[in-house]
Amino acid sequence: MIEETAAALWAARRSARPLEGFPGEVPGDLETAYAIQDEVRRLSGRKLAGWKVAMIQPQLRQQLGEIRLAGPLFEDTLWTAQGDEPVEVAVFEGGEAALEAEFVVRLGRDLTAAEAPFTPESLADAVASLHGGAEIAASPIAAIVSLGSAAMIADLAFNGGAVVGPAIPDWKERRLDELVSRTSVDARVVGEGDAARVAGGPLAALAFLADFVTRRGGALRAGETILTGATTGIHAIVPGSRGRVEFPGYGAFEVSVGAATPA
Repeated sequence: MIEETAAALWAARRSARPLEGFPGEVPGDLETAYAIQDEVRRLSGRKLAGWKVAMIQPQLRQQLGEIRLAGPLFEDTLWTAQGDEPVEVAVFEGGEAALEAEFVVRLGRDLTAAEAPFTPESLADAVASLHGGAEIAASPIAAIVSLGSAAMIADLAFNGGAVVGPAIPDWKERRLDELVSRTSVDARVVGEGDAARVAGGPLAALAFLADFVTRRGGALRAGETILTGATTGIHAIVPGSRGRVEFPGYGAFEVSVGAATPA
């Protein structure tokens, strides 16, 4: 099941071909979901640039035994916002996609199992910089969110890329609710929030990820980029959409959404 499902998921992403549903049985546990994710990642051969962290849907947390999920970020879909030029991103036509304002960690040093247990307090000095940014959530599966968190985990955690935006140099001196974010799609404000919307804040997300990666025999590496979780909600986008993500007091950027093409 794992190999066949992963092959179908990767084939859909590689060919930019939409899927009407999950290819096979939706995983009922995290072990299976992550095993599929690992195989999709292996098949892709893409270079890891970091990780995303997100919240598991509340109704599934007891069943899955966790409140957060993780997935890989790849070098070829990691963009840096520069000046006033919109960042050009791509999503799957006929699939599901969203724009999510997030706070983004750039890691300053390696994190290995030798440092466990990880806590937000112990990881503050591991952050080289904190930025405003965005996840470009994307899957070739139509309505993947409705299939649940395990389906999203399997399909590369519903990730289509990440944008790194303005640096937040004074983040250690700010309360979480002072780090404000705003998302607009097609010139309409669709969500407002702050870093407190991420349970425990960005460092709690980093602590989860460090534990997740090291328990599986890996490590987080200096220079990696980490999305820490949505702050304004999950906002639908399609090819042709135009998004704007703002971090008042620090900066903003725009994204121009196109259609993914076969790899």
